[in-house]
Amino acid sequence: MEMYEIVMGVILLIASVALVVVTLCQHSRGQGLAGAINGNTTNGMNAGASHTDRMLSRLTMIAGGILFVIAIVACAVFSRVG
Repeated sequence: MEMYEIVMGVILLIASVALVVVTLCQHSRGQGLAGAINGNTTNGMNAGASHTDRMLSRLTMIAGGILFVIAIVACAVFSRVG
């Protein structure tokens, strides 16, 4: 294994664990997707949420974005190596 493969794997692992941890730290605020389909939504995604909830929501989006980008880059890099 090359050094950049190990580094990309470690970054991907850290990003995925961070996404799981941040997601599990959030409070459940309703029925989720089932409530959205049935029309049981509030005005705005973070309406009435505390500062901590907004921060966790933002961190979840950032961690998900990083995970997505790193996964795409890893697939592109590793497909050229073989």
